Amino acid sequence: MKTRELRHFYQELSELNNSFTHYSFVWNQFSLDYLDMINTKSEILTKDFFNTNPYKNKHNIRLIDLDKEHAKTNNTLIQGIFLLIYSHYESYLKSILDFSQQISEDIKSFESKLEDVESDSILLDKVLNRLSIDKGDFIPELLNTLDYMRLKRNRLTHKNSENISKTLNHKIKSDGENLNKFWDANLPSRRHGVDFTNKENANTLNFNIVVDTLNIFRKLTADIDSKIIDKLTFEKITVKYIIPEFLDKHYIKHLKLEKKISKFKRYCEAEFSFKVSSNIIEILKSSIA
Repeated sequence: MKTRELRHFYQELSELNNSFTHYSFVWNQFSLDYLDMINTKSEILTKDFFNTNPYKNKHNIRLIDLDKEHAKTNNTLIQGIFLLIYSHYESYLKSILDFSQQISEDIKSFESKLEDVESDSILLDKVLNRLSIDKGDFIPELLNTLDYMRLKRNRLTHKNSENISKTLNHKIKSDGENLNKFWDANLPSRRHGVDFTNKENANTLNFNIVVDTLNIFRKLTADIDSKIIDKLTFEKITVKYIIPEFLDKHYIKHLKLEKKISKFKRYCEAEFSFKVSSNIIEILKSSIA
């Protein structure tokens, strides 16, 4: 089972990936098409060569300077993509707590203060604390990766020093090698850009690092989602959320029982990615009796 919140997060990552790869393809094709011309007519202004372009006067530079300007734009875009990935991840955490509160009224909000918790400042900690999920239930490499990504996000956002933070530096030294091995074994085709052992990599973003980051966050959030579903319990989610939503969206009173069950099965597979068990069918029957 996947929550709708996770599916929405995956959709956002997919859209970011499509936009990013499209941009990279277009620029590289431009370079291939115009490389010889740029080398032979390097001093011509872009407004004179691309004279039908509606933005020619907004960005008027020599052709020889196009590549340097592209590098600046590329860095800005790639950093924006990375920050958006992290922002969407945080939005997922907020939305999954909202969802959890619909399942159990005992779950407190982010604003509520908790007693007897070691840390409640990081967003993931807030979610796990309010759901009473033990961090020890997670594979350590997943939590260490999230720490690394959070520290890298902070580094890229607040780059007010030439040196990375002591905390990030310690993370690289203590966990980097193990994280490289873990993600080589758990990504679709190993790592291509991220290197958890390299300090410069913590300061760097490029095409391969962004693609690795997208795939890493898919795995990370899938594990978080699974732990939350286990905590809320599959049965309670079905009773409190899935069946009421199904009955609200579908008028089935006129259908025979077999048709109602069939329609419910298709709904669960399409919306929540799970096959309905006999136990769930019995719960549905009692709900529509």
